[in-house]
Amino acid sequence: MPPRVADDEYVDDGADAYDAEDFLDDDDSGDEYRAAPSLPRLGTLRAGQAARSSAASAATNGKSATGAARSSSSAAGKGKAAASAKSKSKDQGYSWEATYKRSWDAVAEDDSGSLESAVRQMIEGSKRRRTLKDVAPVQRGIIRHLALLIDLSASMLEKDMRPNRFDVTLQYAREFVNEYFDQNPIGQLSVIGTREGIAERLAMMGGNTVDHTASLSNKRRLEPRGEPSLQNALEMARSSLVHLPASNSREILAIFGSLTTCDPGNIHDTINTLVKDNIRVSVVHLAAEVKVFKDVCTRTGGVFSVALNEGHFHDALFDLVPPPAVDGPRKGKRRAGAEEEEEVQNGVDLLQMAFPLRLPAHAAPTLCACHSRSRGSGYLCPRCGVKVCDVPTDCPVCGITIVMSTHLARSYHHLFPVPNWKAVAWEAVGDRAEDACFSCNLRFPKKDDNRTPAANKALEDAGLSPSSRYRCTRCNHDFCLECDAFVHEQLHVCPGCC
Repeated sequence: MPPRVADDEYVDDGADAYDAEDFLDDDDSGDEYRAAPSLPRLGTLRAGQAARSSAASAATNGKSATGAARSSSSAAGKGKAAASAKSKSKDQGYSWEATYKRSWDAVAEDDSGSLESAVRQMIEGSKRRRTLKDVAPVQRGIIRHLALLIDLSASMLEKDMRPNRFDVTLQYAREFVNEYFDQNPIGQLSVIGTREGIAERLAMMGGNTVDHTASLSNKRRLEPRGEPSLQNALEMARSSLVHLPASNSREILAIFGSLTTCDPGNIHDTINTLVKDNIRVSVVHLAAEVKVFKDVCTRTGGVFSVALNEGHFHDALFDLVPPPAVDGPRKGKRRAGAEEEEEVQNGVDLLQMAFPLRLPAHAAPTLCACHSRSRGSGYLCPRCGVKVCDVPTDCPVCGITIVMSTHLARSYHHLFPVPNWKAVAWEAVGDRAEDACFSCNLRFPKKDDNRTPAANKALEDAGLSPSSRYRCTRCNHDFCLECDAFVHEQLHVCPGCC
């Protein structure tokens, strides 16, 4: 057996080994770079092969060579068309990017390099769009009964709206209640919440703004949890609306954030019942379009909308504050079992209303008929003399509608709205035109000769007046934009026509 060689003999000390730094040059200016040849395209290879095959066949047969050349040219053309189609589709981008708009490109600097005029024009345009409304004389149900449904499920804790959907919904719901009773003083409202598969009544049907706002202010009581139930919420709202006369509008407004609903039965049976009872359902969803919510709105004649952000959520909610137009008389048929099916038209007759006697706060305390509470102030029904706490309401004894005369007068602006005022161009401003607003006495700006006709045309297309004048077509008085918005949104009476 040969003697074992020491391990040290197989270990190199690395003195003669190549170092990686030996391959690095301090100066690479003399290095030459030769690009690798680019690979030909597949369509080019196929075209070349077809050309070579056509040349070989041309040596044997001229006719076949001509046909092969044509086929090769068509193949090359198809390859180029496919390549151009791919490049074109690549330039177009994805389908979900097609609707993306660069909103910041709409803001342009003026001649002085400032953005103030562009921003002011955008703000005025938004005010003008809110002011322009449909003023066609249509029949509307001014005696409204609305049930507000609010989703209190765990999905309302999502933070896509700041701070979360729940806080934003409660804030907008309180603002909606105040605006609802301001625009519909003889209307009534109830609040219903749904969570953990059940529905709970948060506020009874009534016309007291304070009670409804207080029911939406207790966040600890309304803590979101569980899953919502659309069917239970609709059934509870229907129970408070089905007994109302045909002259009163029956509406349900639902604010939902969940994509699912936990129902005990068939939701379509509930939808059929709502259609039969002539109850209109509108939904504002905070996440996406859900088919069952869309079907409820479509079949009952309501409005379905999906909130894109907080501002759009506010606009979609407050668009439902004015009373909707009453549909034409529906022709129904009696139930099966009658000897002869006869068409019945739902008409609207004159309504009896009572103006109550208001009791002062220092009056002798008596029990009210609505809550059985002892209090001094209240209202006395002129027909039966019973005492109620707040108006408008229905008398709990005789059933007559008790309203104040001011409530009835404020509700008439929905039936007879103020016409939209006309934007006045500089050509229509005569020598005798008013120099200041007829309402607030704000002086109108003088004509700017530096403004181009294209800029004036852009203002007219946006619904704005280049002269900052908006003229009433009845009294021919000129008003500013702020007075235009105030008259059409708050006052509902033209100062010049009074």
